[in-house]
Amino acid sequence: MSRTATTPRPHVGAAPTDPGDRTAVPDAELRRLLTRAATGDVDAFLAFYDATCGVTWRLELCRHGDREQARDATMLRYADAWRSAAAQAGSGLTARAWLLSLSPELLPPARGAAMARVSG
Repeated sequence: MSRTATTPRPHVGAAPTDPGDRTAVPDAELRRLLTRAATGDVDAFLAFYDATCGVTWRLELCRHGDREQARDATMLRYADAWRSAAAQAGSGLTARAWLLSLSPELLPPARGAAMARVSG
């Protein structure tokens, strides 16, 4: 039986130490995990996090160019995902695209090295 809770465990959203490439998890499975997470299933959300944290971490590190800012943005993105997991099904997006599209207005502005190269 899966645990349920109103908030995910503290490590969810923390910067992965070795994000690797976890893109092998099919989108259908990620959607199932989010559906379960929407009911409060923490284990399902942790599995979703484990399957998607690499791409999320790399995006935020590229956006910010700073590990601490990337960690904070990653935590915000997963906290929002936890709160709004039920919305993914109606979004028309794949689970990964949905995750990466969440609440850009809540995330710290990108000031990283990649953005400096673009604007410089």
